[in-house]
Amino acid sequence: MTTNSSWLWHSRTFWRLFGTFGLLVLVAVALLGWIVSVRFEAHELQQIEESLHIKAVLVEEAVRGLAAEQLQGHVAALRGKIATRITLIAADGRVLADSEEDPAQMERHDDRPEVRDALRGGTGTATRFSHTVNQDLMYAARQVERMKSPVAVVRVARSLAGIQAQLAHLRRLVWSIAALTAGGAMLLAFVLARRLSRPIQELTAGAERIAAGEYGHKVFALGTDEIGILARAFNVMSERLAAQFAQVEEDRQQLRAVLSGMVEGVIAIDGRQRILFANERAGQLLGFPTATAVGRKLWEVVRQLAIQEIVHRALADSKPHQEELDWNGPACTSLVVHVAQLPGCPARGAVLVLHDTSELRRLERIRQEFVANVSHELKTPLAVIKANVETLLDGAVDDPDHRGYFLELIDEQANRLHALILDLLTLARIEASETAFEFGPVPLAPLVADCLERHRARAEAKGQLLEVGNREWGVGSREE
Repeated sequence: MTTNSSWLWHSRTFWRLFGTFGLLVLVAVALLGWIVSVRFEAHELQQIEESLHIKAVLVEEAVRGLAAEQLQGHVAALRGKIATRITLIAADGRVLADSEEDPAQMERHDDRPEVRDALRGGTGTATRFSHTVNQDLMYAARQVERMKSPVAVVRVARSLAGIQAQLAHLRRLVWSIAALTAGGAMLLAFVLARRLSRPIQELTAGAERIAAGEYGHKVFALGTDEIGILARAFNVMSERLAAQFAQVEEDRQQLRAVLSGMVEGVIAIDGRQRILFANERAGQLLGFPTATAVGRKLWEVVRQLAIQEIVHRALADSKPHQEELDWNGPACTSLVVHVAQLPGCPARGAVLVLHDTSELRRLERIRQEFVANVSHELKTPLAVIKANVETLLDGAVDDPDHRGYFLELIDEQANRLHALILDLLTLARIEASETAFEFGPVPLAPLVADCLERHRARAEAKGQLLEVGNREWGVGSREE
């Protein structure tokens, strides 16, 4: 028992729980008592205000049509019937009659807030200390419909001394009940805090042993409440931590396998440019052995100034950097190097991703050559057509012996131009996967003869002779 008591008084968890529960109880009880007192006071004042407005209406009806000299006597008679101070005020603020004082000795009331409100809006209410009767009074004023009456405002007032005494008694009662309630709640908070803090201490000690590496350690789990569930969760955690660490290592190896099998080269470096990881593809593209590269500086294994510059820029700037390089290694290749900084401040390192764009560049050169060849093939028939048209315009059109020849050339080259355009359209549809090749036998002799005929004029202009050897032509495809 002594040990338990010693533990209790030195437990920070116990005092935190007890202090929190106790503070919440005291605040709740105090707030409840304050709300009850305020609401009751507001309710009583509202009842008094409504009662005063009703009496003001009754007084208004009672004095309607009376002359000024009759008002004081009539007000004095009403005072005994409704037990309320009555004041009748003219439009200029003069007191015409008052149930408590001599109107002639009273000052003007046009500056009273309830009177001003009544003259502006029909009714007015105010609560203040009256120096005339030395009491706190609530005033209610009501504008009178003139109708040849000298009275502009009827004001009634009631003393608040009685309600203040009732409120004081209520406050004492409320705070007495609150004190008893708070005492019982504090005792309950003490017992509850003691029950909660003891198992929490045991869980804390068990968690410290698990954090030290004793993953098989288990804490005592008793009960079905949240603390018992927490204790059992700790035991499950202890059993699963080893399996989770093994899974993390397995995932790490899988990630390395994925990175190693990528067609892009991947290199990870730290903030001092030491290589943390490099897959086989990176070694192939940059020409270094990946097995011995880990732990070495990047500039030791890759002696390329452009690589070093883009890495320096990436380490100094959080934005990704990309640059295209012509790599003059064992085989001339084109590389696109993408470098991104690892998250952290300061920079923890960077990741380099290398894309081999050599095949793309080769295809781009092929396309450029194809465009140049097509342009040349289109230019030749157009040049022939233009030359024949100019010849016909220069007078050959009037020569019946030769104009047919020129027109035949124009028609032949126009057909050739049309065939070229159709071939380009077919090629475009094939690249868009809209048309498939149709293979079939084609006689080769007419194709060879047509090709020779198209180039014969240029060959003769250069003193060259084009002819077909003695051979028998078979069949083939147009692609051949």
